[in-house]
Amino acid sequence: MSQKLDKTPNVISKMFTSLAPRYDLMNDVMTGFTHHHTRKFALELIREKQIDRILDLASGTGDFAFLLNNLLKSETVIIGCDFSRGMLEIACHRLQTIQNVAEKKLAFFCSDINHLPFSDKIFDVCSIIYGLRNVQDPLGVLHEIYRLTKPNGRLVIVESNIPLNPIIRFLLSFYFKKIVPIIASLFASNVQAYDYYFKSVEQFIAPIGLLKLLKKSNWNQVTINRLLFDTVIVYEISKK
Repeated sequence: MSQKLDKTPNVISKMFTSLAPRYDLMNDVMTGFTHHHTRKFALELIREKQIDRILDLASGTGDFAFLLNNLLKSETVIIGCDFSRGMLEIACHRLQTIQNVAEKKLAFFCSDINHLPFSDKIFDVCSIIYGLRNVQDPLGVLHEIYRLTKPNGRLVIVESNIPLNPIIRFLLSFYFKKIVPIIASLFASNVQAYDYYFKSVEQFIAPIGLLKLLKKSNWNQVTINRLLFDTVIVYEISKK
């Protein structure tokens, strides 16, 4: 087992800020564009639902928030939150290029995910896409999201996973430990941060463990969707 990762907010924020200039490019190259497929799958869980307000957590450069912006009706308020100012600077720059910003009511805020500056029970849907494994206290974060979500509201989580199949596990490990560092050396400004990526997936709790945390934080119904040979899991969670 590798040494436990330091996930204190300051450390993680600085790391993602250092990645920000090439983050989207590296995501595309490193995942072979498969992260677009998993985000679109998550979008389909939200489509055609009555949504007045939606909160996208660990929003980064805003990929999922902008997809929501294109999907949902113009009256829907979409808020993206992240604690990396470098990532949010890119999201805000992208926002300025959208002609119908006022119509879509899309905004980004810099905030600690453990202590979000919103009132109780105001969001119809919350999402956290590839971000839960980067927090120091997942249970506390799930409690905080529960506080913000309306009764009958929903939470969508997308997270990477180490599959049980030994062949796929080996191939995944080989790719991220041997190939990704080479790719990162060509495209990324912080090569060491991509070593963190696979370690964070390895050390993150298994789906059964996350189900237990969801139960402890009072979430009720959970649907698990396994994608890409079980390397990505999309959770659809309801609050009753």
